[in-house]
Amino acid sequence: MGVRYTTEGREWWDPVGIVSRLLRQPALWLALAALVGGSALGWTQGLGGAVFGSAAVLAVMATAYQGRWSVAARLRRAMAESGLVGRNGRGRVLHPKARLTAHWVGRNVTLRWRMPPGVTLADVLNRQASLEARCDCALRCWQEPGVLVMEVLRHQIPDEVLYRPFYSGSRPHGRCLIGLGLGRRGALWVDLDSCPHLLVGGMTGGGKSVFLRQALTFLCCDHPPERLWLVLLDLKGGVELAHFSYLPHSMFPVADGVAAAAETLSRVREELDRRLSLVRRSVEAGDSAAPAQWPRIVVVVDEVAELTVRDLGDDRAARAAQQAATGRLCEIARLGRSVEIHLVCCTQRPDAEAVPGQLKANLDGTVAFRVRAAVNSFILLDSDRAATLPPHPGRAVFAHETVEEFQAVDCSVEESQELLLARWGSRGVSPTTGPVSQWWENTLPTSDDLSDPS
Repeated sequence: MGVRYTTEGREWWDPVGIVSRLLRQPALWLALAALVGGSALGWTQGLGGAVFGSAAVLAVMATAYQGRWSVAARLRRAMAESGLVGRNGRGRVLHPKARLTAHWVGRNVTLRWRMPPGVTLADVLNRQASLEARCDCALRCWQEPGVLVMEVLRHQIPDEVLYRPFYSGSRPHGRCLIGLGLGRRGALWVDLDSCPHLLVGGMTGGGKSVFLRQALTFLCCDHPPERLWLVLLDLKGGVELAHFSYLPHSMFPVADGVAAAAETLSRVREELDRRLSLVRRSVEAGDSAAPAQWPRIVVVVDEVAELTVRDLGDDRAARAAQQAATGRLCEIARLGRSVEIHLVCCTQRPDAEAVPGQLKANLDGTVAFRVRAAVNSFILLDSDRAATLPPHPGRAVFAHETVEEFQAVDCSVEESQELLLARWGSRGVSPTTGPVSQWWENTLPTSDDLSDPS
């Protein structure tokens, strides 16, 4: 295996490399063909000379672009300057070599590289942040037999994404979509069918509440209450999610305390058990199809740390409710995906105590807004990406099958209320009770009520 060295891009001035790149230019061969044809026909001084000169200029320009200013050339220099090179037995420096044809999608391009001996995918990933900073792009790298595949994402991330322009554009196919925002690839969406549970974390003022507001607004505008139910636990005083509790989608009042949250999650667990029982009976009867088209249930917990690590002093009843709520939350995360019960947990304290391992392990996708310390970012993403985000409200990283930075959709309280009013009328935004009702002051649905979507 070779030893890696820094070469500072001196390969551009290598005469052998220049000649090699020139010989790979179709324009050069066109120029030579024009020269030969013009000489044979005797009009070298006329049209043939002009064609030859133009083709030669094009060949030189194309060679210069590919060797110095193209995406592949900039990445090649960045890899060399980052030490991703090697030497053979005679001391010659070996550089990464681009293989086959680049595949373009808009401004994004997929390149394949033959790496020098001794340079591995782990080496490239360790230097990925440096390569992205040097080339002003985002990279996704993986290994295929004999080559390193590098997806270069060059679309710029905006500083603001407005609700109406974003959702008025085209959307991908999916049964229960949520728009995240705009990233390097363009519009970024998540389908709760394939990513049933989400963890949303970040420091205060990073954009978590705005993200929840726009996502719930779109879900309620896009799905009728016969297909979608909401269960809202707002443990920051019930302020952020209050106006959603008046919608016909809302199963219960917004729970704003530990006791109310424990009772709410217990009722959701009852519905979970009922659905699992229906599925089990269906399987025993030999029917592989779903026994009923029940509505999806989206459980939203704003500030999950209140259920996991809040100090409740000597109040035994409150501590018992807290323990029960945490247990129910983990059970819903573990079992709900198979019966269309989804969980969205938000926290401004992303640490190991606030997000227990048994809960985090069942939350498929993570939306990480800016955090104060790298250790919090590692809890959310297993990397420090969230700690190095620019200080723009709404800038976040989404991690599921890939890790992508994006600017989240912005939606104010007034805009959300206006959209819900236009979709559902006064019953969606005009309460007859206070903004947040205490659980014990309301008549709760029974198990029969939960099983009947109407």
